Amino acid sequence: MTSIKKLSIIIIVVLIYAQINQLRAQQTSQYTQYIFNYFGLNPAAGGSKQCLQLKAGYRKQWWGFESAPVEQFFSVNGVIKNNKPYNKSKNVIGFYQEQDKTGTQGPTSRNSFNLNYSHHVPLSSNFYISAGIFAGIIQYSFIRDNVTLTSQNDNAIGASKKVILYPDINPGIMIYNPHFFFGYSMKYAIQKKLDAIYGFGSSLKRTHLLTVGASIPGKRKELSYMPSINMRVTGGGAPVGLDVGFLIDYNDAFRAGVVYRKNDAACAIVQFTVKRLTVGYGFDYVTSKMRYGASNSHEIMIGYRICKDNASGINDEGRCYAYD
Repeated sequence: MTSIKKLSIIIIVVLIYAQINQLRAQQTSQYTQYIFNYFGLNPAAGGSKQCLQLKAGYRKQWWGFESAPVEQFFSVNGVIKNNKPYNKSKNVIGFYQEQDKTGTQGPTSRNSFNLNYSHHVPLSSNFYISAGIFAGIIQYSFIRDNVTLTSQNDNAIGASKKVILYPDINPGIMIYNPHFFFGYSMKYAIQKKLDAIYGFGSSLKRTHLLTVGASIPGKRKELSYMPSINMRVTGGGAPVGLDVGFLIDYNDAFRAGVVYRKNDAACAIVQFTVKRLTVGYGFDYVTSKMRYGASNSHEIMIGYRICKDNASGINDEGRCYAYD
């Protein structure tokens, strides 16, 4: 079965599931360029190339809306040197840091710091399965001075500042080759109560992510087409989160495309690659009722590879992987 047929079947199944199961909501940060930052979603995704990969991103959501979410991240990952050339499996280590807060000076914020390990095993000459884990801490904070209170003696808000640390574990698994990938990962495997920050009954809920994508060669060798979907299923009682994307890649140097986020936004993406440096910009046109109180969302990401193979930083098969 070809990659496009596999992808079509999976997309149909996921779309049907999302429509008939209006049961969950997403608590995790969301990115329009989720394929470019797939390591942040799935700890099994690091190490696709024999390169040290560094990425950073910044997202300003609902521009002009007071205390709208602001998200930023930094990541690094690379393959541990293999001293046994006959062994084609790969061991990868990395680090992922992310901050999500309400506005640039909002009252609440979430900081996560995670170390990463993943192991990649070949299923065939050019097909891998990988399993990985993020392990670290999450820091939640609340600053009373950044909240306008009707009553200064509000019993629901106590100390002027609260900071709470929780352990964090996120597992993931992925099957991939240069043209196709399918991954599953879980956020907040350790569920913790957040009563001290958000009030009674608040807690972290496990979030399940299913992501699939392909790189389909065009009739012209310099063109390829990259459809993808990303589904988020979270405990809590709200709808499934679903992104459906389509990018056109020109010679691994320029990408442009669109993403539709269910019940939220229609998005555009532009990415440029010069040798080892990639810069991407995402724009969200808000389609939900939030558009009446805020403008649109903007996102920028930067990636850099430190490679030993060639100046372009392309992987040893000569192609970029579908999710990178």
